[in-house]
Amino acid sequence: MKRKRNMKSAECVKKRKYLVGMHHRRMNVMPHSYVFPRMDPLILTQNWLLGCVKRNIPPLATLSSKDVLHLKSGNQQRNKMVCVMRVIKKEARDKNVWIEKLADWTPEKVMEMWDAVSPVLEAKYLRNVKRPKEAAWSNLFKKMSDAKAFRKEGRRREGRTV
Repeated sequence: MKRKRNMKSAECVKKRKYLVGMHHRRMNVMPHSYVFPRMDPLILTQNWLLGCVKRNIPPLATLSSKDVLHLKSGNQQRNKMVCVMRVIKKEARDKNVWIEKLADWTPEKVMEMWDAVSPVLEAKYLRNVKRPKEAAWSNLFKKMSDAKAFRKEGRRREGRTV
């Protein structure tokens, strides 16, 4: 009887979509040994909105800073991803292809949004990159940062007079 119960619970664990980890007595979505994979902006967008069950990546949009705090430079990486996705979201809203509810995103809708947004991103931020379609998302972050894309509209200052 006990053996059957153990086998059933083992089957349930195998059916889970994502593995989770414990760190400092706290259940965590990201395992202790997790490392953010190398991603281009499209893969970042897909992982942000959909995640990847095969690679054990939950939708990155659902992660809080506490979920990545135990990872080496996890919070810094997450914050950079948030900045890049904020700009992508703004461009997608301008093109009327952004869906507000995270659960409504599908792979097809992500690709439709990306097809509308990627030419704008390439034109604004990846002009001088040799292979813009293969650029890492961190490269896009740097280019956006250099172009001051993360400043909010209300905070921009015109030239100060002394």
